Order: sequence, then C-alpha cells, then structure tokens
Amino acid sequence: MPMPSMSRRQFLQTMGMGTSLALFPAMGSGDQRNDPTRRPNVLLILTDDQGYGDTGIHGNEQINTPNIDSLAEQGIDFTRFYVEPVCAPTRASLMTGRSYYRTGVIHTSRGGAKMAGDENTIAELLQEAGYATGIFGKWHLGDNYPMRPQDQGFGETLMHRGGGINQTPDKPNSYFDPLLWRNGEKYRGTGYCTDIFFDAAIDFIRRNRQRPFFVYLPTNTPHTPLEISDTYADPYRKMGLPEDTARVYGMIKNIDENVGRLLQHLEQLHLHEETIIVFISDNGPNTDRYNAGLRSRKSGNYEGGIRAVSFFRWDGHWASGQTIDRIAAHIDVAPTLLDICDVRTPPDLHLDGRSLKPLLSGEMPTTAWPDRTLFIQCHRSLTPQQYQNCTAISQRYKLIGYPGTFNEWTFQPSLSDPALGLYDIEKDPGETENLADRYPGILSKLRGEYD
Repeated sequence: MPMPSMSRRQFLQTMGMGTSLALFPAMGSGDQRNDPTRRPNVLLILTDDQGYGDTGIHGNEQINTPNIDSLAEQGIDFTRFYVEPVCAPTRASLMTGRSYYRTGVIHTSRGGAKMAGDENTIAELLQEAGYATGIFGKWHLGDNYPMRPQDQGFGETLMHRGGGINQTPDKPNSYFDPLLWRNGEKYRGTGYCTDIFFDAAIDFIRRNRQRPFFVYLPTNTPHTPLEISDTYADPYRKMGLPEDTARVYGMIKNIDENVGRLLQHLEQLHLHEETIIVFISDNGPNTDRYNAGLRSRKSGNYEGGIRAVSFFRWDGHWASGQTIDRIAAHIDVAPTLLDICDVRTPPDLHLDGRSLKPLLSGEMPTTAWPDRTLFIQCHRSLTPQQYQNCTAISQRYKLIGYPGTFNEWTFQPSLSDPALGLYDIEKDPGETENLADRYPGILSKLRGEYD
C-alpha cells in the first residue's frame, strides 16, 4: 500500500505506473528566468468570504484595497464570475475543474467537505509537469489521508485543518500565533495568520524561483471569527461603520497589504512577467455590507451569494485594464491554467470547465465567445434535492430555484409547483424583477427544458 506521506501519483510513479517524467522538459539547475521555453509560474490567491463589493474597484468607497485593485487595473476583471455560495464546494471545483458533486464534496461540515483522494487536482498535474507546488492557508477538502493537500499534489504545505482556524479539530485556536500544520506536523505560527501564510509563500517562491512553481494561497480571512488587530479595524470604526464591517474591512486591508508585499517580491526577483496571478473570492460576503448592488450574501443563490471577485494578471502577456463580462466560473480555473501552462490532462479525465485562455489572450473577441449555461447548487443536506438553492445561468438570463433554502436539511420541493424565479441579469443584476410575474407560464416551459 502507498505510504501516507506519499501522494497517490508519487506511489504510482515509484511502481512504474505513473506518467513518465521524460515527457516533460528537464528542469536544470541554472537560472531559467526569461527563458522562453520555461512554463509560467502560477500564483492563485483565494480569499474566504470576501464579497464582490469588498474591493475599491467595484465601487466600494469605504474600503481601501489599492494592491488588490491593481490586479484588475493592470490585468483583467471578470465581472460575471461565479462560484458556489459556500466555500468547500468552490474549492473542490477550483482544484479539479469539475462540479464539486463529482468530487465527493457536498457542503462545508459534518462529513460534507471531504474530496475523494482519487481526484486529479491542478497541483498534481502541475507537479507531474515539473512544477514546485505549495499551499499556504485553508484547504478544507479533508484532513486525513488520502485527502490532505500533501496527498493531492502539494509538495509543501502550511495549513490549518477543518473549515477555519478555531474550528474542529484544532480547538481552541486563534488568528494570532495560530496552531497550524506544516508538512503534516504541528506548527505554532508567530504573528497574524494571514501574514504567516504570505511570509511562507514568499519564502517558497524565493527558494523555487529557478523552476516553475504553483503557489496556492487560500486565506482563511475575512471568515469568522473576525479577529484582527485594532490597528486595522479602527480606521473603519472611525468612519462610523458597524463593528463587524469594520473588522471585515480591516482583515481585507491586511490581505491587501500582503498582496502588495507579494507583488513587490515578484518584481524584486524579476518574476512578475513570468508569473500568472489569479485572485478570486470563494463566495459572497458573510455579513450584510456593501455588495455593489447585488442581492443577498453568502449561502444564497442570488447574485450576491455566488458572484465572485475574479482578477487575472500576467504582466507583459495580457492587455491591462480589461473587463470581461462573459460568464465564467470556478470550474474554468484549472482548465485555463493547465492550457496556458501547456500541461496535458489524462485522456479519461472529465472536466466540466472550459479554458478562458482565448479571452485572456485576446485571441477571441467576447462577441464571438459561445454562450453556455452554468449550474450552481449548494445545500446542507448530504443528498442532492431537485431545485434546492439552485441556479441555471446563461449570459443574459438566470433561473433560480428555492432561494434561501441552503440550511434546510430535510428540504422537500413542491414538484408540481416549484418555487422558481427568472431574471434578466444583463438588465437587472440586482434581481429586482421576477420575469415570471410579467410572463405567466414561462416557468412551466423552463421546467420542461431543465427537468
């Protein structure tokens, strides 16, 4: 049997059954910066419970996020990027390019956040292609073999277990000097959790700068508990904002400062034109606060719960300051990055997402991009139920089912007259008018189409 310290792929390779490394370019010991044959580095930052409106560039005049905003100002802002309404399902799709239902993940706790060990993650595929791989932050897809990040393609890990710091199984804990796990061993961090994760990522990049690297930096902030020093929260308290909002904005300000440090280090190491940077949030905001006019928040299937911050930047390769309004989603990230990095996927691997490379590179105008339908659904029950907290989204229209039912464990839909709504998202992003009220009978037609 494979040893717990080995990934499934590492074990197969030692047995002669894995993908031959001879298929991939050799990684020499010399400095490969500015080498045109070198695959690009990948830096994927995922924040926890940061809403679409929690950035200055999306119209929030109270928050201060210049470094995060710069990723859009000098990169590309996908303004219609969708995720699941809660975090573990989004993370499973992000890592695999597949619907989270396929991976074994259902929701965030009580056995619902365990991704199957035989899933092919982007980390595994990049690692096989010669990338140094590291995760620094929140995994939330399983704490035991074979579901841990070190079993799923990450060569270096610094993480907390469970869904958040001070959650089971590592209680009691704190965002300050937190108990963490480093390469499978207990590790007591010094300082604030987000600073610790970014410090570790910067150190990893420095040590691996002469080879392609994949850094996954999923912060556990601004998720509850809203622990942040007064230095960050006080400026927002002085603005008269509610205490929870002041703390959230302080936590995001801290993330922003760390993003700035990371960008500065990439430039100092002359890696900024070698590195693809992706910045995404995992679901809507966790409290009622500014959300750019979008309806609802985390756990809901209105736009405020599932539309995410999504910035892509690659200096010197993609035009800066673009906004793209074509619908995209978490399932597209892995196919996109693998495509750009020229890493092949196994022929029997089914991906639900599509590569966004033609849009990012400008190879295809947005007007030529084919329409599609995205399906988003998430709920507490471990058994999927038709229509529960679901959406079907096209470029213009959105069909929504039983909004607000995420926490119903014993949900029972009325199949003869389900609670559905239809919205024209291009004209009505705030979902203020249910078109079913204007066009009686339209939902009956849609039920027949989607059943």
